[in-house]
Amino acid sequence: MVPVRNVYYLLCYAWDHADMAPLADVGGLDVGPLQDLLAHVLVSGVAGLLRRGLDRAYVEHEEALRSPRGRLDVSVTLKRNLERSSRAVCRYDELSHDVLHNRLLRATMLRLASAGVAPHLARELTNAARRMREVSPIEPVPALFRRVQLHRNNAHYGFLLHTCELAMRFLVPEQHGQGFRFVDFRADEREMGALFEAFVRNFLKREQDHFRVGGEVIRWAAEPVLPGAEALLPSMRTDISLVAPGHKVILDAKFYTRPLRTGRDGRKKLREEHLYQVFAYLKNLEARGHGAADTGVLLYATSGERFDYRYRLGGHELRACSLDLDQPWPGIREDLLRLVRGV
Repeated sequence: MVPVRNVYYLLCYAWDHADMAPLADVGGLDVGPLQDLLAHVLVSGVAGLLRRGLDRAYVEHEEALRSPRGRLDVSVTLKRNLERSSRAVCRYDELSHDVLHNRLLRATMLRLASAGVAPHLARELTNAARRMREVSPIEPVPALFRRVQLHRNNAHYGFLLHTCELAMRFLVPEQHGQGFRFVDFRADEREMGALFEAFVRNFLKREQDHFRVGGEVIRWAAEPVLPGAEALLPSMRTDISLVAPGHKVILDAKFYTRPLRTGRDGRKKLREEHLYQVFAYLKNLEARGHGAADTGVLLYATSGERFDYRYRLGGHELRACSLDLDQPWPGIREDLLRLVRGV
C-alpha cells in the first residue's frame, strides 16, 4: 500500500498544486491512518488562512427594516403587509466571511474531527473551526464544491478545498448514526489509478521540458464497409502522450494491486490486454501518418516491486516498467525523471 506521506505528494501534483507540497510536514504520519493526513493538511492550511485573514466577499441579505437600506423589495413588502408596521423588505450587500468556501472548510473540519482521527488532530480541527466565528454551518455535500468560484485573490483556497472534497467523498456515517468513518481509498484500484495517472501527467508537465505533455484521441485506421459502422468503433484515448520533434511516446499509467498476472505455469506474465492496447495505439498512429510514434510505455505503480522489460515489436519499442511508490519521495521523483530521459 502506498505510504501516507507519498499519497500527499501524489495529491499535490494530481491537483496541480505542487507548490503546496511544503504546506504540511508529513514525514511523521506514515504510521497513522489516511484521515490523519487530511486532518493535518487542513489544520496546517487553515492556520495559515487565519493568520493572513479569511477571504471575504459581498453577501446579499434580505431583512425587514424601519430605515431603508440597499434596494427596496416592494412586492414582498406589500405581500407581508409590512407597511402597517412602518417596515420594508430591503436587500443589501455586505462584506462577509460567510462565503461558501469558508463554510465548506469549517463544516469539513468538524465532520472530519468525528471520523477517528488522532485525538490531538480532532482537537485542532475543532479549535480551528471555532475560530471561524462568522462562518455559518452547512451540510458539506460533494456537489457544493463545484459551485465554489475561485479567482486570483483566493486561489490559495484551491488545495484545501480539494482536500475537503476528497474527505467528504470517503466519509461515511457510522451504522448507529454516531459520527463518521473514513474509507481508505488506497486499496481502491480505480480511485488510485485515476490519481496515479493525474500525478504522472502533471509531474511531467511541471518537472521536465523536453516533451510536450498531453493526451490525445487516436482514430482507427479503418475503413467501414457499411455506412455508419465507424460509429461503433471504441475511442482510443491515451493517458499521456509525450511529444518532441521527431519522436512521440505513448505512456499508459496503470495501478494494480498485482501489476503482473500469474500464468498457468505459475510464472509472472505481463497483462496481455495492456500490451494489445498500447500496440493498437502505436500501429494506428503509424498507419495514419500522424508522426513517429516510436515508443509505448506501460508504467505500473508498485510498492517495493521493481521491473523494466523492453521489446521491439512491429518496428516500435515497447516498455513495461514499474515506479516504486514505497520509497522516499526524492527516489520517486528521480525514477520518473530517469524514465523520461531514457525513452
